[in-house]
Amino acid sequence: MRIRRDIASIPARSAAETWRAIIDLVSGDGSVDRQQLDAAASVMESLIADEQPAAVPIVFKGCGPRLLIYCLYNEDAMEAGLDIDSLSTNPTAGDWRMTAPCEEADVDWMNKTLKTRAARIMVHTADKAPTDEDVEEAEQTGKAFTIDWGVLSKP
Repeated sequence: MRIRRDIASIPARSAAETWRAIIDLVSGDGSVDRQQLDAAASVMESLIADEQPAAVPIVFKGCGPRLLIYCLYNEDAMEAGLDIDSLSTNPTAGDWRMTAPCEEADVDWMNKTLKTRAARIMVHTADKAPTDEDVEEAEQTGKAFTIDWGVLSKP
């Protein structure tokens, strides 16, 4: 099952205000790793300003149904107003992931930035949605670490 929310963005809200509205929508009591949403602000504001979520949604996958968030721009944003219908579930409770569209030229630097700041979030080119395997690989990368056991035996 999928739930869709359309959020008025530029010029009704700035990119920063739009991202803040999304954070307020998707987080609440029981949210896990909310700080990652805050840490991803600069990346998310950039892709919102580039109007990428107009045609391809920001997707939250985890607890409950998938949440698809589209941003409205220009006249559509002004007509929609600032109200956002609340959710009956909390998509950031439990084990959640988020994907967002961006320009092809930005994918590498944005994902590198997000990997260090917000491992639950990844971006993809707007014309190619991530596969479930991409998301699973990102999840494993975010959890993986290496232990150098040889350091323990050094004097």
